[in-house]
Amino acid sequence: MFRNLTLSALVLVFLSQPASSEQKRYEFESCTKISEAIDFLLMTTNPMWLQLTEDPNDEETALSISWAVGLAADYTTIYQAFCEG
Repeated sequence: MFRNLTLSALVLVFLSQPASSEQKRYEFESCTKISEAIDFLLMTTNPMWLQLTEDPNDEETALSISWAVGLAADYTTIYQAFCEG
């Protein structure tokens, strides 16, 4: 019983440790390109928002906005994970 308890404790200690002491970070140039891509995607939606305001039933424009904003959100997640901190 003591052996099982010891093994369980060792497994818990092992699993609670990070796989690596260093977290992967992107280089400054890569982070800059990701940031520029986010800005570009969000800027491309400006005229689309105006078009959607004029015609709220324009599903194609709404889908385009949704795609661009979703992609910008995905890139933002990558930027936060690998460029900030």
